[in-house]
Amino acid sequence: MVTQWPWFPPLLFLAMVVMTFFLTTDRKKSRASRAPIPPAFEPDPLTPAHAVLAGFWAQDGDLPAPYGEAEAALCDLEQRYGVVLPEDFRAYLLTIAPAEDHWDQEDGIWWSPKRIRNIPQEYAHPLENPAIAARAERCLFFIDHLAWCWAWAICCEQGADYGKVAVIGDKERWVAGSFSDFVRTYACDPLSLN
Repeated sequence: MVTQWPWFPPLLFLAMVVMTFFLTTDRKKSRASRAPIPPAFEPDPLTPAHAVLAGFWAQDGDLPAPYGEAEAALCDLEQRYGVVLPEDFRAYLLTIAPAEDHWDQEDGIWWSPKRIRNIPQEYAHPLENPAIAARAERCLFFIDHLAWCWAWAICCEQGADYGKVAVIGDKERWVAGSFSDFVRTYACDPLSLN
């Protein structure tokens, strides 16, 4: 049927471009109608990471409902991957990890604990960074950017890289020494973590 109408594929492509434009424009309009976000978010260095993140989300007026079965989810993650989660990441999961994936004001999608997976389960491409590739089984994704342009995973393997956060996408590298460092940087300048 399509071969009878040679104009159909270009028309379909044009329709997709127009639809994407309007969806993006609507999202920008809805962002503009929200309360203004202060130009800089300055987290207190003594505040726990999960509280910094809650404050960051709250400034947009969009604090997600926390996951109701956090303790069970935490135990499941540790058993499934044979890890002990870093304390700051554990506190996040137990207190404010969202019940459903949460899309924040910086286009980060914070995963619900039920979605968290390790690198081999989520990312089908080979890793070029040998330090990250060696720990892939015990690095857990917890957030992605703009529907998986790239994502961040926390290393839960005991050793020198324990607790570090890596960005995974067209390249891989460690971007933060801990979940706490990641959250503080993300709240101020998320694109610096790519």
